[in-house]
Amino acid sequence: MDKSLTQTRIEIFLLFIFCLFIMPCVYMDYDMGFWREWALYIHQHGLSNTYNNARINYFPVYIYALYIFDLLQHTDANIIHHINYIKVVFLCFDFLPIVVLCCFRQKLLSFKIPYLFLLLNIAYLFNSMIWGQLDSIYTNLAFLSIITAVFYPGTGILLYLLALNTKLQAIEFLPVVAIVCLYSIRNIKTVFLALVSVICLQVLIWLPFINTGGISRLFYITTHSVDLYNKLSICAFNIWYLIEPGNPYFINDKDIYFLLSYKTIGLLLFSISGLLVIIPLAKRLWKLRTANLAIDPRTYEMLFLSTGLLCLYFFYFNSQMHERYAHPIIIFFFFYAVASKNYKLYILASIPYLLSLDKCFPDYLPIIHYKIIFASRIIAIWYAAKVVYGSYLFYRLMRKTEVVKS
Repeated sequence: MDKSLTQTRIEIFLLFIFCLFIMPCVYMDYDMGFWREWALYIHQHGLSNTYNNARINYFPVYIYALYIFDLLQHTDANIIHHINYIKVVFLCFDFLPIVVLCCFRQKLLSFKIPYLFLLLNIAYLFNSMIWGQLDSIYTNLAFLSIITAVFYPGTGILLYLLALNTKLQAIEFLPVVAIVCLYSIRNIKTVFLALVSVICLQVLIWLPFINTGGISRLFYITTHSVDLYNKLSICAFNIWYLIEPGNPYFINDKDIYFLLSYKTIGLLLFSISGLLVIIPLAKRLWKLRTANLAIDPRTYEMLFLSTGLLCLYFFYFNSQMHERYAHPIIIFFFFYAVASKNYKLYILASIPYLLSLDKCFPDYLPIIHYKIIFASRIIAIWYAAKVVYGSYLFYRLMRKTEVVKS
């Protein structure tokens, strides 16, 4: 066995054990209260009856995680007293991309990954280890689906399906997954096998809930996930904190701003900005496909940067955003930094995300919260700087990218 590979496995394993050892017993009471209530309900009524509880509104992947947690705890008392350990699931997904890409001999990514720069980033781990939310699950499943789909489109599509079955926010990755699959799928057989696999996996995920009305409830949750909170911003500290004099949390996004509603304007801004990074990526991968060329390092830079920017635009311009919806930005900008050897954007991305999480989870970090860096508009300016600098890097990269001749 390669010595460096063995060393990498040991380092990642020891770091994971260290994170388990230092995992705080504090958490966001509001969120963890739901996890406790849902875990108790599943334990008492069974997995198949989960969606008979109208208060359970998350998709099946997390429900399965709670079910496994229940099996390990055995009793209601253990579930109540040990609910903090559900964070272990989230932490596993924080480590998952690094384990897949660094602990095995594989060809998904050829460049060396300084994984400690990600795994020691408190902005990356805060949401899972301290807050106790599951954004790492759908984020890293989507990340792996994009990377895997380059060589194994069927597997990539299945990973993305799991991401969609975790949280609806995974829909933001759909254009990138589609573009990568358009590059990698070369025959109808692959399409057929992928389609059959998707149907089989989705039926398997739904299987426990079919006879108890759970499927209709899931469709209801899907169609009502949007507009659950008609707030302009739910502590996201995005563009609305810069252009609105009042607190966006108390503004209905259906209200009119000039000629259109806040929600419509946000969608338009996101759609336009998203297309400006997705179209060049699609053109680049299509040229590589028609020339029958492999994805080169510069294209990987574009892939990571454009996906990170798409997530950033989704968070920054849309209404009804939570502070945690910026989570996917971190890992994509990290891998852009690795591919480009430019870590400025990654650092710039980590700072406002950590500030916003800690602002909404006060009194955890030893920082006085009235200081200027915690002002809502200051954090919004950090995010604005990230939008401007990230967009600049993308168009500079686009100019440098060589045109592939057919």
